[in-house]
Amino acid sequence: LSASMPQTAQRPGNIKQLNMIKGCATRLLDLVTNLTDLAQGEKRKEVGKFPQLASQKVDFTKIAEEVGEMTRTSVDQTNKPLLKPSVKLDNQLVETSLPIVKGDPQKCTQLLYNLVTNACKFTAHGEVKVFAEHYPERKRLEIHVSDTGIGVSPEFQARIFEPFEQEEKNEMRS
Repeated sequence: LSASMPQTAQRPGNIKQLNMIKGCATRLLDLVTNLTDLAQGEKRKEVGKFPQLASQKVDFTKIAEEVGEMTRTSVDQTNKPLLKPSVKLDNQLVETSLPIVKGDPQKCTQLLYNLVTNACKFTAHGEVKVFAEHYPERKRLEIHVSDTGIGVSPEFQARIFEPFEQEEKNEMRS
């Protein structure tokens, strides 16, 4: 249903919003699929069977534009804008010519969205900057998200990539 809605929209603004709805719906479905895969992951490890990696075209310029729009319209649990008025979102990827890479566009979008929204959550003043560095000689593209927020304590940095880990900083949490 969400896939057909942008085709019937009359105004360009509506088309963009409906495409955003379509993208969010696709990512939610992907999230459910990923949670199911995670629940079955240990079972697959035991038998030595691993899922095949996606190999689709990924355009980080388009992804960054979508993530920027979603972030600007996102709200927190109390229905306040996630991007505070005192914080500038400097999304430099939308002005950059980046190479198309192979990967999973849905997972790349979710990952960039998670990084940007986490940066916004914990930045009270200043900026959240998204930028890229391309190293063609090494066939490498790096996407960076930096912010002027509260940061991650050195004690927690060792556990930051563990599943379901979250540092508690009650004084700054929204």
